[in-house]
Amino acid sequence: MILKRVILLLCLLLAVIPSVFADNSTKNSPLINLADGNQTEPLLFDPNLTCRDFFLEIDANAPDYFQYHDCQIQDEGQTWPITVIYKVDGKYAKQAHQYLIKTMGMGDLKYLCCYWEQQNPVMIVNPKDNLLYEVSFSSGETLKRDWDETTFYLTITGFRKYDI
Repeated sequence: MILKRVILLLCLLLAVIPSVFADNSTKNSPLINLADGNQTEPLLFDPNLTCRDFFLEIDANAPDYFQYHDCQIQDEGQTWPITVIYKVDGKYAKQAHQYLIKTMGMGDLKYLCCYWEQQNPVMIVNPKDNLLYEVSFSSGETLKRDWDETTFYLTITGFRKYDI
């Protein structure tokens, strides 16, 4: 279990670090700044981050079909992540995905084995706290043809600590 977490954390760091140092002025940049106007570099970690409604803080006009589902806090490892999960019923998943493409620059969903998954998480900067968050959209286990009956999840992760 610890080995899986270490491997996952290393993969996460390999995904986060290059996107932070990359030139964010390019059109294909994985880092999306949701704020209007100029802003300083995003903060990568906030020791005071708590379970809160990240999605509504990021976008107060978010559609109602994003329903708060869970908040997971991890007090170990190098980053101490907080992950907030929103549930979307399958009948609203297409609209939700289109909304996320438009507002956060999400990519297409791919069907892998038994679930729908976004291939690359999106890194966004929340204009309210200037923090960097990782955002992904995926489904629960399903058959490819059962889109409308499948539950989808929007996952937003922030980090509270940085230890090397």
